[in-house]
Amino acid sequence: MSRRLVLATGNPHKVAELAAMVRAAGLPLTVCSARSLGPAPEIAEDQGSFEAHARLKAEGIAEWLRGRGEPGSTLVLADDSGICVAALDGAPGVDSAIFAGPQADDAANNARLVAELGARGLERSPAHYLCVLALTRVDAGADAVRLFTGRWDGEVRTTPRGSGGFGYDPYFWPDGSARSSAELPAAEKNAQSHRGRATALLLAALPAVLEA
Repeated sequence: MSRRLVLATGNPHKVAELAAMVRAAGLPLTVCSARSLGPAPEIAEDQGSFEAHARLKAEGIAEWLRGRGEPGSTLVLADDSGICVAALDGAPGVDSAIFAGPQADDAANNARLVAELGARGLERSPAHYLCVLALTRVDAGADAVRLFTGRWDGEVRTTPRGSGGFGYDPYFWPDGSARSSAELPAAEKNAQSHRGRATALLLAALPAVLEA
């Protein structure tokens, strides 16, 4: 019998991507977004770390679903991710999505990245992407959240290349790659990216989670 895996996101691309991976792994899970189940609450992300934000979102959505009478065995998955640039002392980090302001889009965030590097007289800097996935059950306590972390090392440059991906991808070159993240085929990117690595760890753990 299939159980529900609820993603604490409104991003349909993330839902579709994970649903495809779950199907490929043959796991008895039905993947959906929290927003597809009703007016999901907005979870404040003010704790200063990827781990804390992912945990807060997972726990918050689990509590909301519990109040709605969702079965306790339903799984909840949340993620927090971003890019950390060495020359900027780790920024934008947890503020990657709002680097240029609360209403910023990718173009504005990337423009600020380029401006910040330029202000330091730099055309490139070591950087890494980080993704933390937090998994819990609707009936679980706060100490039952499991975290899965993926990191992708490389460097950011002030001249973009490629039209694929999203976020900072046109400005990010993975270590050892002659192509930017935005130039990589989707399958190749997913196999090595921060989110891909975190998701691989999650998928490896899910069979045992489902048996518990």
